[in-house]
Amino acid sequence: MTTHIVMNMIPALILKFLQMDYRSRYFSKGLQAGWRVTVAVGNGDGLLGVGITFGINIMDTLREAKQYAYMQLVDFPMTENRCIPYSVRGRFHKTELHAIPGAPYTENKAQRVVKALLDLAGYRNVAVKMFGRNATEALVKAFFITFTSFESPQEQADRLGRYVVEFQPETYFAPQVIAAPTDDSRPVPYSAEIHESSQKID
Repeated sequence: MTTHIVMNMIPALILKFLQMDYRSRYFSKGLQAGWRVTVAVGNGDGLLGVGITFGINIMDTLREAKQYAYMQLVDFPMTENRCIPYSVRGRFHKTELHAIPGAPYTENKAQRVVKALLDLAGYRNVAVKMFGRNATEALVKAFFITFTSFESPQEQADRLGRYVVEFQPETYFAPQVIAAPTDDSRPVPYSAEIHESSQKID
């Protein structure tokens, strides 16, 4: 019932199957065999949901994964040209993603699962490097951690205690301050500054 309500509210959702594997493993309850299914839905305009489930009957498992995906829609932040505002890293256990904004009018470049998620969410001109395990479940969770961790310029300035500037060709790449720290106390030092201070000899 919930799935039909969401589909009526957002009819433009596109569905993709990311994983459909038959597994047979021993767990604490004994041998368990069934289908591991991962389904992703998105509207290409920032909304993305993923459903992961395990079941014996393939049709019931697909239906359940699809329902979970519709019930867990997340609104991902993006710029006006549907790119990411800056480079960002995200990690889930042994899987790490490094997202980099690419040149305009270039397609997304990433591993198969990550690229499918980028396309469903509506991102453009994004390159993602993957490090570590490439299991589908780990990639999905690392994707959500990475692409929901963006901060506004003011949040960055407050966290680092430094001014946030941008360089635009219209101003001949002169630095323009877009956010200043709320507290003008001593800024949080970078790791290189900590290393230099530790090397000083009194």
